[in-house]
Amino acid sequence: MEVFAVYSGPARVGLMVAVTVGMSLLAGCGDDEPPKPTAAQAEAMLKADIDWLVKLIHVKDVRVAVEGGRDIPCGEGKEKRSYAVAGADTSSIDGPVNTFNMLTGGLGRRGYMVVSVDWKTPGNELVKGESRVRITVDSSRKQHFELSGEARCLNRG
Repeated sequence: MEVFAVYSGPARVGLMVAVTVGMSLLAGCGDDEPPKPTAAQAEAMLKADIDWLVKLIHVKDVRVAVEGGRDIPCGEGKEKRSYAVAGADTSSIDGPVNTFNMLTGGLGRRGYMVVSVDWKTPGNELVKGESRVRITVDSSRKQHFELSGEARCLNRG
């Protein structure tokens, strides 16, 4: 003999409310915010993005201006890291604006968004989502560029 429980009336409404409240509480248990990277992880991302960009565009005489890998204290037990490269653009189209556009566009393909523009330099400041990574693009001199990156105040790691 099979027994089926059929809920109707107030019992059914009460059950539905209990299930809905329970599901809502369970959904709220998770942390919706993704964990922030450590300074070392953010620096690794920063280096990978800058190195990828340098390989993407036509450049020569690339030199590492700031090596990175050094913890820079920035308060409350946190640290930041820096990495920078400079070089010469070898594309056939002359001008700092062309170099600037190539660098900014390439970083856009890696998920960076422009947060500050200086058309006189030309230069841009870009950030990558919630990663706390910031890159400054400078191509103020003809066929020359600088990419300066910083992994801003993050936990040690």
